[in-house]
Amino acid sequence: MIKSVVEAYRSLEKRDLQILRIIEAGHRRHEFVPEELIARWARYRREEVLDSIKRLHYHGFLRRNVAPYRGWKITALGYDVLALHTLRMQRKILRLSPTPIGVGKESVVYAGETPSGFKIAVKFHRGGVSAFRYEELFRSRVAKFSHLEDVFNTRLSAVAEFFALSKIFEGGGLVPEPIAHNRHVVVMSYIEGVELYKLSDGDFKKIADDVLHTIKVALSLGIIHGDLSPYNVLVGKRSFVIDWPQWVPTSHPEARRYLQRDFANLSAFFKKCGVEIPLEEALDIRYIDSAREFFKEINKMWFL
Repeated sequence: MIKSVVEAYRSLEKRDLQILRIIEAGHRRHEFVPEELIARWARYRREEVLDSIKRLHYHGFLRRNVAPYRGWKITALGYDVLALHTLRMQRKILRLSPTPIGVGKESVVYAGETPSGFKIAVKFHRGGVSAFRYEELFRSRVAKFSHLEDVFNTRLSAVAEFFALSKIFEGGGLVPEPIAHNRHVVVMSYIEGVELYKLSDGDFKKIADDVLHTIKVALSLGIIHGDLSPYNVLVGKRSFVIDWPQWVPTSHPEARRYLQRDFANLSAFFKKCGVEIPLEEALDIRYIDSAREFFKEINKMWFL
C-alpha cells in the first residue's frame, strides 16, 4: 500500500501521468470522466489507456463510478502527484523526503531540495480553510463546477497562503520565503526550528518580539493570521510565524475579533513565561485593504 506522495510518484510511468492529466481536464465537465472519453482523448492504444487506468486505480489515484456509465475521478493522492510532477518540471523541486515531516488535518508537509541545493518545505493542502471561499467573487467563478468544490476550496487555501507569505516576506516579516505554488501545493523555504509550544526554556522576550514584529508587518499589509497560537511559531535563531492559509483581511467584518483571539492565544502563553505582550500597542495600526488585491489574484486563477 502506498504511504507517501514520494512513493506514489515513483510508482507512475510517463503514460500514467498523461492519463491523469487528461482526466483532470475532463473534470471541467464531468465529476466522473467517462472512460470512453479518456480513451478517445489519449494518444495511446485503447489497451494502453485501460492498462494505465487499472494501475492508477489500484494505487489509489482514481475512484471508479459504474452507473449510469463507467467513469473515473481523481483522488487527493492523484492531485498530489500531478502538482509534484508540474513543480519538478518547473525545476522548483528536485527531491522530497521519503515520508512527511508534518501531518495535520489541513495539510501534509515534506522536506525537500531544489535543483540548486536549497532546502525547502513542500506543503500539500488537505482542506479549504480560506476565509475567501465564502466571497461572491470566488463563488461565482466556480459555481458551474460544483462537483469540484472541495478541489477548488483546497486550491484557494494554497493560493491564499502563498499570497500572504509573499506580502509579509517582502515586507520584512519573519515567515518562510515563498518559492512556488501549483494546484493545492505551496513550496517555501525550510525553517530549522522547534514549535514554540514545545519549548520549556529560552529567551521568550526575544521570541515574543519576533512574533510581534511579524504580526505588525502583516497588519500593515491588511493581513490577520486568523489562527495564531504557539503551534504556529517555529523557534530557531529567529522566530517565524507559519501556517497562513486562513488569513483574514483587515476589512473583514469580524477582523478585530480574529485579531484579538490571535493575541489572546499568544498572550496567555507568553504570560506563563513571564513576558507581557502590549496588546493595545500592537492593535494600534493603520490598515490597508488586502482583500481587493487578493481578489485580483483570484481573477487570474485557472483552477484546471
